[in-house]
Amino acid sequence: MSCNLVLGDFAADLLRQSLGPYADIRIHQDDLTLGPLNDIDHVYPASRIQFWNEVFPLSSFDFSDVLPAGNAQLAALPEDLTLWIGTSCGEALLLRRLAWWRYQKGQSFKLIIPDTTGVSSYVAGQVALSLISPEQIESACGERLSHAQLQKLAQEWQDLCQQKSTFRGWNGQTFQYLTETALDTEMLALITDNYLPCRQIAGLWMQAAKGFFRSDVLAMWRLRCLAAQGLIEMESHPDQHDLYAFKVRKK
Repeated sequence: MSCNLVLGDFAADLLRQSLGPYADIRIHQDDLTLGPLNDIDHVYPASRIQFWNEVFPLSSFDFSDVLPAGNAQLAALPEDLTLWIGTSCGEALLLRRLAWWRYQKGQSFKLIIPDTTGVSSYVAGQVALSLISPEQIESACGERLSHAQLQKLAQEWQDLCQQKSTFRGWNGQTFQYLTETALDTEMLALITDNYLPCRQIAGLWMQAAKGFFRSDVLAMWRLRCLAAQGLIEMESHPDQHDLYAFKVRKK
């Protein structure tokens, strides 16, 4: 039975609708658009673990276990492997990361990118696999990467890992390296002198995403950082763990 790799739970759920409940579907969880990549492929990626602990301190995941487990997953994937991706930045990064891991072992894999025509997305030019229809999955076909293709993608991953940017965007052809300043400037432009719910600010900020899909976790992290810098003020609330219950305003 062929092994199928996807990025994220929603993509796995979609694929299972088409391939059936007994299909071998493996889920890669790491959001590669965020965080340092310098040690990501190490047995224990300490820099990346520290980053995610800062971004998502209340996560149910133990990143010191989850991230090394993700590396172990990539190392143990069988030879008969198919990668299913859409056109999102995170999936473009996973393609290159998987190519690097497989190149080390001298193994290729089959790549399937379903047609995304007609699928709407709030990030221009990017449609995650989880957003397409089961019919588009069923009509999709792909091919095994050649040695030259594998080598090229693996080298691109090595180049990406040498960059020090915290955020990565994708325009369909090349990656861009984004800064916290650019993202925070957009966030600050949405905040007024009057208190507004964090949920509202985060939603508008995510919908304005360019280059990669923004998450609510990322939005709340940037709001916490802006508050720590003294640029915004968070209204106190008895439930300190429910950041979405807060309201914010300019300080």
